[in-house]
Amino acid sequence: MMFDDWLSRIAFDPLLPWLWVILLVGLATAAALFATATRLRSDFQRLLAALFLGLALSGPQLVSEDRRPLPDTVLILKDASDSMQLGDRSDVANEAEITLRQRLSADGPIDIVSVTIPPNADGTRVALALTDALASVPSGRLGGVIALTDGQAHDVSAATATVMPEGVPFHALIIGDPDARDRRISAVTAPKFGVVGELASFELRVDDPGHEGERAQIEVRLNGERKARFPITIGQTLSVPLEIERRGRNTIEMSVVPAETGELTLNNNLFIAEISGIRDRMRVLLITGEPHIGGRSWRNLLKSDPSIDLVQFTILTQPRVKNTNAGDLELSLIQFPRRQLFEERLDDFDLIIFDQYQRRDIPRQNGMREPTIPSRYFSNIARYVEDGGALLVAAGPAFASEDSLYLTPLVSVLPTRPTGQTTTEPFRAELNDKGRLHPITRSFAGRDDQTWGPWFRAIENDPLAGNVLMEGPDGTPLFIIDRVGEGRVAMLMSDQAWLWAKGYEGGGPYQEMFRRTAHWLLGEPDLDAETLSARAENEQLIVERRTLDSAPDTAQIILPDGTASEIVMTEVEAGYYTGAMPLGGLGAYRLSHGSLSTIAAVGMLNPIEYAELLPTVDVLAPLSDATGGTTRMIGLSMDYMPDVRRIKTGALTGRNWIGVRDNDAYTVTRSKRRPLAPPFAFFLAFFAALAWGWWREAK
Repeated sequence: MMFDDWLSRIAFDPLLPWLWVILLVGLATAAALFATATRLRSDFQRLLAALFLGLALSGPQLVSEDRRPLPDTVLILKDASDSMQLGDRSDVANEAEITLRQRLSADGPIDIVSVTIPPNADGTRVALALTDALASVPSGRLGGVIALTDGQAHDVSAATATVMPEGVPFHALIIGDPDARDRRISAVTAPKFGVVGELASFELRVDDPGHEGERAQIEVRLNGERKARFPITIGQTLSVPLEIERRGRNTIEMSVVPAETGELTLNNNLFIAEISGIRDRMRVLLITGEPHIGGRSWRNLLKSDPSIDLVQFTILTQPRVKNTNAGDLELSLIQFPRRQLFEERLDDFDLIIFDQYQRRDIPRQNGMREPTIPSRYFSNIARYVEDGGALLVAAGPAFASEDSLYLTPLVSVLPTRPTGQTTTEPFRAELNDKGRLHPITRSFAGRDDQTWGPWFRAIENDPLAGNVLMEGPDGTPLFIIDRVGEGRVAMLMSDQAWLWAKGYEGGGPYQEMFRRTAHWLLGEPDLDAETLSARAENEQLIVERRTLDSAPDTAQIILPDGTASEIVMTEVEAGYYTGAMPLGGLGAYRLSHGSLSTIAAVGMLNPIEYAELLPTVDVLAPLSDATGGTTRMIGLSMDYMPDVRRIKTGALTGRNWIGVRDNDAYTVTRSKRRPLAPPFAFFLAFFAALAWGWWREAK
């Protein structure tokens, strides 16, 4: 080391350009090699002359410096991710940092740089924090990196070691109780899309280290409604099929019952997935009671949507006709497949529409008569609606007569009853207060309703349930919607809507209104009037509620850490309530307001930070080994806190200590040069070597 240090103090001040120096010394060396090849006795003297010529021409100088020692730098990475906030981990990390600073400073001056690894939606980013910190620290003075963490890092790979300067160790001190318990649920397979009405399969797994093979209870909820509760074997995968209920976003919650003994957290006892429900094709059954001009309007409306498969039947026979002794086949273009439609294939349809249908009998060849659609089939349709089907009734004058659909078993799902009267004077349909709020008709509320073209007939009725969105003369309900069981029903109490489609006196929003009605009947979430949602904005959780009625003053919320709270809801405008509260961390927020409940994700669903919470040495050990450092568990008691040593050579870790490199770094405060020898002395030596060589050759 002393010889190397002496060489580092040599500098040169050549008398000639370096190219000439190299050329002249090269010629002298070539002469010496020629002497060796021809066996001249002066080869050594010629080489010696070439050396002295080089020294004379390069001007060697001895540099003397005044040096000021520089302290080494140690980088401390302190993990402040969400997992480090569990229990006493954060407090132990603070205490460990204080201890490290004391032990590092006890061995002389040293610069200690502390860098915090912040919470991140993508997990604990140790490699990112390390790379950013190294960019601001002089690599020649870096003595080591010490990480205070629980060992759960999500961006460390084999390539991470390459960012460390050569010879600089990475030490990791793992904080946490290795014997702690943490039960968690996760999805091995979670589909992103599913066809409405079909099954989507989820593969679940519950992990609870040290308790494999035991049984745990899990609960499955779909869109806030509990679907199942059953046991699962810890450590094994279980397939759970779920039927996709609606188009658009479906929220699946899968939770595991907490362990009897204390867990680190309950945040990872809940797995949340969102699956988009799509409709492969929508099958619609349209039954028109008799040929009329509005029937084509319904057909054109439904056929304009390429995703709809339309099956239409129009009843051609007139009611109460005399017995013609003609068979059913002779009175129809095709046979009306009642049994197939209303018994065998009923559940294949997404929507059933009765357009101006009236009860009627058809004659049989034996002289008897029977209903076109028997009562048992209407009972099937009512059951179909209650089980989740959709029904649209476009009523005509027959609805107010003895041939009304209201006098069939379908009455159990109809939201209004006829009074027996029909209005035939001109009128213009208007939206009422609920119609101005409901998503089906809300976009038309800003228009002047009186510009809509007139209708000339309305079936007077008395609503029993549901919501009236549009009214006719003297407040006669024109458009009523209702939820029945799991299904939905809409009723249009006029047969004049086709005038809008034809543009009569300006027409009206026929196509858009009834297209939205069809999609509402099919369960389109964006058209629901009763909604509850939340979003993160400017470090606040903003809660929004839309309703057709009044709503409670407060909303209940469960934060990601399991604590419960309330949010005061303020009515901003009719049917629209909002509230806000400060965010309580990343994760899932469970909200309920009145009869509605929902889940809002802040950051991301199922944060990777909570996938593994137990302290571990396995993740960071490869990085430590690659740099000559160590990864060791210090627990929560600080009993295993290692000592810190400054090391110049040799191993950088021991049984109960860790080492940081002593770089002997310095800065030069003053520098002075003096010739290694007078230049003429090297020339004298050059000529003396030449003379000696000539003497040797002459002898």
